[in-house]
Amino acid sequence: MPAQQREVLFISHANPEDNPFCLWLGAKLAAMGYEVWADVLRLRGGDDWQRKLEDALRNRTRKVLLVANGTSVQKQGVRNEIQIASDVSKKISDAEFIIPLRMSDYEKPFLIAHAQYIDFEKGWSKGLHDLLEMLPRPPTTSAGQNAIWRGLQQIHGKAVVETPELLRSNWVAVTDLPKYIVLYEFKIGVAASRVAAALDNCTWPVAPFGDLGFLSCASFDELQSEIDPSLPIVQKARRSFSQFIGSGWPNEGIETRDARRIATNLVRQGLEALFSRRGLKGYELSNNHFAWWGDTASVPTTKIRFRWPEAVGLRQIQGHSDKRKMNWHYGVSVAFRIFPQWHIRFGGRLVFTEDGKVPFDDPAKMHRLRRSFAKSWRNARWRDMLLAFLSWLASGKDQFEIPMGGDFPIILRLPPKGFQAPVSIPAAAENPEADDDDPSDDDEVESEDV
Repeated sequence: MPAQQREVLFISHANPEDNPFCLWLGAKLAAMGYEVWADVLRLRGGDDWQRKLEDALRNRTRKVLLVANGTSVQKQGVRNEIQIASDVSKKISDAEFIIPLRMSDYEKPFLIAHAQYIDFEKGWSKGLHDLLEMLPRPPTTSAGQNAIWRGLQQIHGKAVVETPELLRSNWVAVTDLPKYIVLYEFKIGVAASRVAAALDNCTWPVAPFGDLGFLSCASFDELQSEIDPSLPIVQKARRSFSQFIGSGWPNEGIETRDARRIATNLVRQGLEALFSRRGLKGYELSNNHFAWWGDTASVPTTKIRFRWPEAVGLRQIQGHSDKRKMNWHYGVSVAFRIFPQWHIRFGGRLVFTEDGKVPFDDPAKMHRLRRSFAKSWRNARWRDMLLAFLSWLASGKDQFEIPMGGDFPIILRLPPKGFQAPVSIPAAAENPEADDDDPSDDDEVESEDV
């Protein structure tokens, strides 16, 4: 068959866990006009799909998209398809006939050792963008193909019902900010190295500004008492904190964008100081952010109660996996945001230790564990771990303070902000799958009615 009649994009995969990705990718490509074939089409039943798939692979395929991870490339069915595809590649003289789609680390089979993969591990959307750069232009859009893939996507879909549902976010509302931000300066003649050292050792949130200046919400007395007396400071000016983040500080040459960056930095310092006082530890993530987590000595190893209107229950935020002989610890990364309202965003993280105290020092191992250990955890569990963490942080109260210096701390209101959806999706009736990795906690939260 002439090469120009090869119009099929063939998705090769073996793991049922990859079905959602294949359905997503197939639907995206079909909507763009490509004809897409995949093993997942067997879900439709009926004809001899094994024979039809092999015929499509041998005679109609333009490119083979290999869903590649540590498990799939070891499956015999996938290896058979790689062998056939390799034969076709030679037949049509296309050295890039097979395009691996990297979902996670994998050992390259010999026949595709030379193939350049497309990275989908860092994001499906980015991977699709890179894939489209390698694919030929799509043929005329096939309405039949669109209908097939749309139908497959709907097989596991759930109908919505007209019952309102409260969706709990990870946004914690900021009800009060510091009243002022103050510009301080060291006296002329002080070495820049001594200024940097003095600010590094200050326990109050500070942000360097210019050669000898810095910004802070702390009072003069609070700052000078921590700074070497031989480095006297003077208060040069002050501005309303809300005006600072709203429109910058024109008189000092600080534009709004820079003001918000400075404010975010100060709030982060204040939160991290609070975390440290509560015994939490910082773990540096690959993106230079920090996850703040508690070891077995600082955070309860039993379930933590949270009790707010429409958010009541118990949840464990650290545990032990007998299967993997290690401890897991829930942690958070934080960011101050201005829009659409003042709030702190808490991102859930996992840190793993062998002894409950010291994180594994192998970043690659930590990354693999994050991807595999909690793969069966549902959104409800992550939500309730955040609620339990915040309840512990606030000692069970409905708000807590972030000291920033002066008499005006940042005040956060709990629980995290909820959004009322006009419709809801009924919860699945089947029981959740058992988690062999983490038998120390149930998959669903334990509720309390009292």
